Amino acid sequence: MKISEINLRNFRRFRQASISLDEGINVIKGPNESGKSTLVQAILAAFFWKVDATRKEVRDSVTWGEDDGFTLEVEGEAGGRPFQLAKDFSTRRALLRWEGTETGDQSVIEEKVKEWLGLGSEVAYRSTAGIRQDEVAEIAAGKKELSESLQRTITGSEGGTGAVEAASTLNRELGELLRGTRSPAKNPGPIARADEEIRGWQARREELARVVDSRVEARRRLEEINAEIERLSGRLETLESLADDSLERADIEEDIEDFHRRYNQLESATALVAEDARLVQEERDRYGDLKRVMESRRDELGDLELKRAGVSEGLNIVRGRLQEARRSRYRRWAPYVLLAGLTLILVGLAGIALSPYMLFLTLAGVAGVAAALFPGGYLVFLAKGRENAAVEEQVRELENREREITAQAERVIAQAGCDSVERYTALKLEYLELLARRKEIADKLEVLVPDGEIASVEEEARRLATEVSLRERRLKELRGRTVDAERLQEVMREKDTVSRKLNELKEERIRLEVAMSEEGAEEELLRADEELQYLRERQARLQRRADALELAQKWLETASSETLSSAARMLEGMIGEYIGHITDNRYCKVRVDEGTFEIMVWSGERKGEVEPEMLSRGTVDQIYLAARLALVEIICGDRHPPLLLDDPFVTFDSGRLDRAMEVLKDFSRGRQVIIFTCGDHYDAYADRTICL
Repeated sequence: MKISEINLRNFRRFRQASISLDEGINVIKGPNESGKSTLVQAILAAFFWKVDATRKEVRDSVTWGEDDGFTLEVEGEAGGRPFQLAKDFSTRRALLRWEGTETGDQSVIEEKVKEWLGLGSEVAYRSTAGIRQDEVAEIAAGKKELSESLQRTITGSEGGTGAVEAASTLNRELGELLRGTRSPAKNPGPIARADEEIRGWQARREELARVVDSRVEARRRLEEINAEIERLSGRLETLESLADDSLERADIEEDIEDFHRRYNQLESATALVAEDARLVQEERDRYGDLKRVMESRRDELGDLELKRAGVSEGLNIVRGRLQEARRSRYRRWAPYVLLAGLTLILVGLAGIALSPYMLFLTLAGVAGVAAALFPGGYLVFLAKGRENAAVEEQVRELENREREITAQAERVIAQAGCDSVERYTALKLEYLELLARRKEIADKLEVLVPDGEIASVEEEARRLATEVSLRERRLKELRGRTVDAERLQEVMREKDTVSRKLNELKEERIRLEVAMSEEGAEEELLRADEELQYLRERQARLQRRADALELAQKWLETASSETLSSAARMLEGMIGEYIGHITDNRYCKVRVDEGTFEIMVWSGERKGEVEPEMLSRGTVDQIYLAARLALVEIICGDRHPPLLLDDPFVTFDSGRLDRAMEVLKDFSRGRQVIIFTCGDHYDAYADRTICL
């Protein structure tokens, strides 16, 4: 099959394009993002995409900004006859013309394309007749095994899944089914779970059988329990009534006692409230002026009191010194004796002229003056006099200062209604005693009335009196229906014993009623039998599936082995011939494993077989190219689909590229090869070159 022309409209980056191709090697070149990959996808879409497909890939292939779909047309020849294939994805119509006929039937078109290409899907085409640079790069980089790629192509070209992988999938599913049947498993498979469910239902069936057998015995025991429960319930009701009444009586008596105590407290509180009201009135009437003075001129009075006390203390000290001085012993007669002596001297001196005896009078006067002037006499008198005078002056000054301070204090306390400091002091002491009494009353009321609602004391007292009356009335009603404290303890112990026994009987009755409630036990037993039958049939189906999977796995392995075996022998010769030509006979012999499709290359330099991965990247690429060319011939036979190459020789040196292109040139005779590239290194080998 060959393509002579492909037309695109509104397909990805091409709003309108027409590409003509020839037989042989066609080179389509252009820079990155110029549309090479788009042309590859357009060729495959024209062959394999359904026009009525709605998948995202189809929607995303419409050129940006266009509302309608795209159109693809391919013209060429297949089997020596021309054909024309057109697919309009906007109208969802397809048309194929060949041999003078045409059809729009999608299934007919698909069958015809498969017949011409020898490949029935885009995946099969890409894995066989399409070689991409990234695919070669993955193999060379070790991300994808060469043998794996060839194996998938040989055994599963139609769907892209190899037979070995399919066999592995069957093996995993078989292992999943059988997991836990041969050895314990944390997550058992369906067969093991079915076994477990069967064992569970068998245990359930045995339990149901025991339930059915025990129902008769349960019915008899239930009658006994009901009778015992009725008897114990009556006794428990009597004991509870007696205990409740006795406890209520004890509570009422305790409440009455508390009420009386509280009532007495409220009476005391009422008296204190009345006394406090009286004291408040007295404070307002008697001590109002004093309170105002103490509040407004407290500091001034305090200062005057301190000054007055200081002056009084100093005055007392000075007075004491004065009294001590006055009590001192000194000659108070000395001035008089001195005056008398001087007088006698003057008289005696004046009378000497009259009488010589007057001289004695003068001498007596001299003696008196001497006696007065003797130490401790007149001079001491003079010193003591000056000292006493100074002390008396201090006394007078302090008395004047005391009178001034007292006058100032009296002017202040006069505002308090007092005529003297002593009266003010006495009144102040009385007022302080009143305040202390009020503080004492407040403290007592805080204890007696914690909530502070003094105004509601009388109302609370009336309420307590009412409560006491009600409690006493209820106490009269309970008399004769209660017991004393010692007997009450016995009643409580008996009540607990009866209650515990009653609870045990009720629990047993519940268990028996549950057992008796299994009205459908027989039906449940039948359902268990049906479930067991279903599970056994399901287990048998699963086992049959496991057997079928095991058989399919064996047949698949056999078929795959036969396919791979025949393909391996054909590939060995073809790959050897191709690789020998490309490498100038450096590597010309290969061996392909029939089971794993592992390729071993004979190396003359190393005198033995080596894995391709041990060779250079370029050699691996050449081996892969040779294998893919051989696979196209093996799989497609005499049908020659166009070979699509996405620059697979980028790692080849010039010599190997030349030899590879010679092989490709030889391969392209009577066929069509399309190479997509960014460079000019294929131009020399091209039969036709298209520049994008």
